Amino acid sequence: MPKSIHLFLFLLVTCSFLVCLYYSEIEKNVSRRFGPRLLGSSLRNLRASEDIFALTGAFLNVTPSASVQHGEVEYQNNTSSVYYYHSANTKYANLSSAETIHLAVIFCNVGQKAALKWNFKKMTRSLIKHCSNNIALHFHLVTDPSSWEIAKEVIHYESKKTKINIQVSAYFVDTFAQQFITTIEVLQQYFSAKPGTYYNQALFYASVRLPDLIPSDVAQLIFVDVDTEFRDSVEKLNQQFEYFDDQQLLGLAPELSPVYRHILYVYRNQHKTSLLGEPKGKGFPGYNSGVVLMKLNMMRQSSLYQALLTNVSLAKLTDKYSFKGHLGDQDFYTLVALEYPHLFYTLPCNWNRQLCQWWKSKGYEDIFELFYECKGFISLYHGNCNSQIPDSNT
Repeated sequence: MPKSIHLFLFLLVTCSFLVCLYYSEIEKNVSRRFGPRLLGSSLRNLRASEDIFALTGAFLNVTPSASVQHGEVEYQNNTSSVYYYHSANTKYANLSSAETIHLAVIFCNVGQKAALKWNFKKMTRSLIKHCSNNIALHFHLVTDPSSWEIAKEVIHYESKKTKINIQVSAYFVDTFAQQFITTIEVLQQYFSAKPGTYYNQALFYASVRLPDLIPSDVAQLIFVDVDTEFRDSVEKLNQQFEYFDDQQLLGLAPELSPVYRHILYVYRNQHKTSLLGEPKGKGFPGYNSGVVLMKLNMMRQSSLYQALLTNVSLAKLTDKYSFKGHLGDQDFYTLVALEYPHLFYTLPCNWNRQLCQWWKSKGYEDIFELFYECKGFISLYHGNCNSQIPDSNT
């Protein structure tokens, strides 16, 4: 046998031995740091999941076979609640669902749009910074596999700066799109400029189906856009639910631009005295979906809300108001509010201070400030249309 083959076999055996030794030392290391509880879930399984959390001081329960019962539908692990991340401080780990603030965020396509990672980091950092230590947060992320990996890194890094308990659940957008394809196609027909445009993507319609996506033991939810930043505690935002009456399903802040004045041009021209499309304080400017408070149980039980997601209902409403939208779920909420205002609670603009001024230079210079004005302390900024959010001085 040639010497070169002998040498090759020797190197192969040596490398194999060193690899085995390396993983053996890792297991000893983890055992010393985290004890048998972590090893009980198998370090080899953790390697297979490629999850970084277990080796950074936090406890991650990986349950590949997990499923969640919701209504009559069983959502398997590729749709919901595959991973729960718990911060190292477990003082509040046993808080009930009712005592936990549930926050939903759509975080997708980071590989195509790198700025999303920076937005998500700033949103998460500002959220945690302004939280008190006596609450628990549960993130519900509508995401994709690559964006999910980035989200976990960000949340873990930012959570090290706080003592609050944090949980995270992932809901993959492709599976969501397949499951609710009928609803998505209906909404796309009425609330997207044309196929292939930005707001035609399924993710811009996810919020309307969150009651069916989120586990049934979650009664209320705060949905926020990734391009937002908190300047006050999410606990105070959560307290806005207390002002809902027994008919209101959703809470949104007014749209701070004349976009719906523009969309409702035909209707307003036919109804000269209509206050639809007027600035806040004078009429109804429409709603902005950068922040949405959702009474999930009421939405699940509302036959009216479910009916409004159908082609028959939306065809009637869009025809009545000559409404052709292009802003995804926001158009849906605004259109429904035109006909059924009793379903909505209006959040103060301070909890969704939109910064986009695109419409100012589109023929509305003389009235733009009537829409854009938002007085008082700003609790949450919304950097829509890539607007710069002011630096925090707190």
